[in-house]
Parts: sequence; structure tokens; C-alpha cells
Amino acid sequence: MLHYLLQILIFQVLFLTLYDLFHKKDTFFSWNRLYLIITPILSLIFPFIKIQTLNISTPQGYVSQLERVITISSENLTVLGTTGTEQNPINWWLILYFVGVGISLFTLILKFHKLNVMQAFSFTSHIKNRKIVTLPNSTQAFSFWNTIYLGDGLSEEEKKQILIHEIVHVEQKHSLDQLYFEILKVFLWWNPLIYINQSRITVLHEYLADAAVISSISKKNYIHQLLNATFQTQEVTFVNQFFNQSLIKKRILMLQKTKSKSIAKFKYLLLVPAITGILTYTSCSQRPNTNKEKETIEVAEEIKTDLAENTTNQEEPRCPNQNAEYNKNIDNFIEITNGENAEVILNVISIESSKNIRTIYLSKNHTYRIQNIPEGKYKLDIKYGDGYTEKIVNGVCTAFFKNEKFKETGNDILDMNTVKTDKGLNVPSYRLSVDLTDDDHKHDENPS
Repeated sequence: MLHYLLQILIFQVLFLTLYDLFHKKDTFFSWNRLYLIITPILSLIFPFIKIQTLNISTPQGYVSQLERVITISSENLTVLGTTGTEQNPINWWLILYFVGVGISLFTLILKFHKLNVMQAFSFTSHIKNRKIVTLPNSTQAFSFWNTIYLGDGLSEEEKKQILIHEIVHVEQKHSLDQLYFEILKVFLWWNPLIYINQSRITVLHEYLADAAVISSISKKNYIHQLLNATFQTQEVTFVNQFFNQSLIKKRILMLQKTKSKSIAKFKYLLLVPAITGILTYTSCSQRPNTNKEKETIEVAEEIKTDLAENTTNQEEPRCPNQNAEYNKNIDNFIEITNGENAEVILNVISIESSKNIRTIYLSKNHTYRIQNIPEGKYKLDIKYGDGYTEKIVNGVCTAFFKNEKFKETGNDILDMNTVKTDKGLNVPSYRLSVDLTDDDHKHDENPS
């Protein structure tokens, strides 16, 4: 989860950096509006997109095999038996997240309530199918959804120009953009970049409305009105305020700016390499190592050495496991300890489907642990011999010994089905010993 959250932040930083460097000062307001709306969503979904053609990392077969097989011959073993998993401890981080969601949602509801209260104590009229709320003893001016709020302290000329401005907000559905970011803030309250995105689009809304206004009235008079604005503002983040003191300077500068040339739109193509880089990263990146994965990596060289000494195909020593099955959500295992008299090839066979779900090779005096076995019942198919070899026959990789001494199928059934109890989840795991003796063979199978 932490890795996902970090990716969201990194991708949003990239998109916002591109916006501030290349698009922020352009007059392509509608294009910039679309950019600021789409990029936060892209940041949320890109971590889940894996494109195989962009995957240039370590081959998945090699990585998967390391996750499944661990050499622990030097480890002091203890009898575990059926592993009981206690109830999960309280996840305080998850609780903190939902507390933040609750506070953010409550804050949003309060904002709606404040608007309703203001409307309840004000005079309401309609102009051109727009609801106009006249606020008593106020010089505020803002809009939300299909409603325009005007203070009764404004002059008629001011109201006329403000109405033109606010009607643009209403007609272009700027309130939808603000609600979109308010919802994102509820669920991503911890992410400061969402707040920055919202502030950027609030500025764009004013640019869009100003551009529409000066097409019908004098730009000089309009700028003069903004320069002399000493009006109250409404502290509700999702309304479109006409007299926002912090934005007035930016609006005046943008009104005086020459329109950007059409060729500047090609700068939006910078998104192509940015998105390609992001998708390459998400397709190639692996999850952070858990403790088990770290242990696996430490013994990878030992596994490689064992197989190299006994394998004719050293480049693909793991090909018998091309169709291996595993379930990473189940922390179970079958641990096999081999004796000193022969090497072993062991197949884990499903009782239900008769399918071989896992193949392992054990050199003499070694212990291997088969992990993350899907639920079901299994038996073991065991071969003893020397000279481990792999061969492709009819497109299927087969593991065998040049000198096969004995083979057998275990009579015991290994039940790997988990069982829910009052104390938690019982996850069956087994420790087995195999060896070949002078009396042909010895197969000692004792589930612990």
C-alpha cells in the first residue's frame, strides 16, 4: 500500500511540474482545464497498469521461482505442525485513514450547510433562468451550481458585470470541477497535491470567465473594477468567487496577456513521453521485498550452485515449473529434507485434478521448502537417482535422472485446506523426510 501511495505522489508531482513549466502561462484555458481534471485520475490508475511489452526487468519465471523455493539446510528446524493464525492486530494506519475520511466528509457537508443557511436568510429571485440570491449587508459575489450569490452592497453596474462573469461559471459547469476535487480530497485528504490541483483549476475558472466577459464589455473598465475591488470573500472552497483578492493580480495580468500561438499546443505532446515513462516504470517495477523475499534472495546463489552441478540445461534449470501453481495469500509450506544416499525429484500432484502443480529438485543432505500452495489435497511423486537432467519433450519440460534408482508415489494425502476456527485460521503445513536405503528405499512421511 505504501508503495502505491508513493507512486501516486510521484506521478502527480510529474504532471504538476509539466503543467507549471509549460502550460500554466498559456491562454489555452479549456485545454489546461482538461489537463488538470484528467491527470489526478491517471495518477491513481497508472500503478495498476502493467504492459507486458514494456517489461524489461528480470524474467518473471526466475522471480517467481525464488519466491517459491527456499534452501534452509543450515537452519535449526523446529516442529511447527498445523500453523494457527491469530486474529489480525488492529491496523491503526487504516483507522487513521478512515478518521481522516470522516473529518473531510464532515467538512464538506458543513460547506453545503453554510450555503443553505445563507440562502435561507436571503432574498431569492430569477434572471434568465438563473437563481439569484441577494445576501443582506454584504458585498460578496460568487456562484455555485446554478445559483449566483450577490451582496446587496454592490452597485447596479457592478452587479451587471459580475452577473456576466458568474453566468459563465454556471454555463461552463465549473462547479462540477470543484465538486470533483472536493470528492478527491475526501478520500485523498493526506495528499497535498490534490489541494494544489484544485487551486490551479480555480485560477483557470476565473481566466475562462474573464475571457468571456471582455468579449462583451470594455476590457479597460473591467480591469479597473478589479483593481478597485475591496469586497468581502466567501470562505467556501468550492464556490467560484468574483472578488478573490489573491487571484485579482493574476487575472489582470492574464487579461493583458497576448493570446498564445496555436503551435504552442504541441507542448501537450510532452505528456506522451511522460506517460510512456510512467507505464514503463509500473510495468517493470516489483513490489518491495518482504522478509521472506529477502531470505530467498540470500540463498539464490546456493540454489544456483546446487542446480549447476547436476543439470545439463543450466540456462533454464527451472523449466519444469513453467506451469507451477501457487497462492501468495496462503502462508503454508511443505518442507522436504533429503538424506545422503541419492538426489531427489519431487512432484506435488493434485488429488482432484491429477495435475503436477510443483516440481523441485533436492541434492543430497538438503532441505527445500515449497511455499504458497493452493488449497486442496495432494500426494507426492518421488524419484531417486543421480545426474539431474531436464529435457523438452513435445513442448513439455520433463525433469529426470540419467541414473534413476527408484521411484514411488506417496500413499499419504497432504491436506492443504485451511480451516477457520474461533481463534483464527488454521493453515496446514508439513515437514517430510525422504531417503533411499540399501533396502531399496525409505520414505518417512510425518506431517508435523
